[in-house]
Amino acid sequence: MKISNLCFRSFQVAVLLFIVCLAVGCSAHPSIERDQIVSGSPVSTAPAVDEAPQPSESTDNPQNEINNSDIDQVDPTESEPIDSIDGQDEEELNVKNIAITFDDGPDLKFTPQILDILQEKDVKATFFVVGMQVNKYPEVLERIESEGHMIGNHSYYHPSFTKLDSDELAEEINNTDDKIFEVTGHKPTIVRPPYGAVNDEVREQLQEWNKEVVLWNIDPRDWDGTPVDDMFENIMDHARDGGNILLHSFGSKHVENTVKLLPLIIDELRAEGYSFVTVDKL
Repeated sequence: MKISNLCFRSFQVAVLLFIVCLAVGCSAHPSIERDQIVSGSPVSTAPAVDEAPQPSESTDNPQNEINNSDIDQVDPTESEPIDSIDGQDEEELNVKNIAITFDDGPDLKFTPQILDILQEKDVKATFFVVGMQVNKYPEVLERIESEGHMIGNHSYYHPSFTKLDSDELAEEINNTDDKIFEVTGHKPTIVRPPYGAVNDEVREQLQEWNKEVVLWNIDPRDWDGTPVDDMFENIMDHARDGGNILLHSFGSKHVENTVKLLPLIIDELRAEGYSFVTVDKL
């Protein structure tokens, strides 16, 4: 019995020693997963030494240069730069229109010379014609129409409208309209009262006939024998966007100065950025 007990105790001691040795061996070689939390801090997820590093995304990478190049090649029609749009708007705002108008014609001397200059300079003007002159020289009015100029009514006998009664005014307007219609096939919608003589009563009557009164805001007094240089200076001093220049194509021997003046002001105004338009476009 004593021998048996001794063997059993020896067995127990051996088992205990085996367990102790096993425990000591395990603690010397711990095993921890990469995502396991140790002491409350996350383990770094950087690649292990034997893992191949991923390629960086620096601009030195040729593939990245190709991609960037593709991105920069934007169709300009899809998205216009803001400064370009602003520049266009600014240019549109800087457009200056001015009208050259001629009263009292047509005739066979000065009006054709004026038309020759306008044709050479590629300028469209507005002619306020007198009915009795149209009756005399319909072929000149026909040329005015065919070359793209605008035609307005300037009465039949050139009276002051403010001195006429309603029937007399109607006769002046209607007779001139009829003469213009015979030549051009249409009646004008604009009227320039001779001498600029107009009042509220005259305006109301003309409006009833669907006529618009058109006066002027630049007057070099060409009919009065004003020298060419003085007229030139007058026009250039008063030129502005929306300017309406009063000249004549008949009515005085001094219109010969108008013919000399015309190419000079066209060239100078154009050099200063003006576009020549008919009065309906002001």
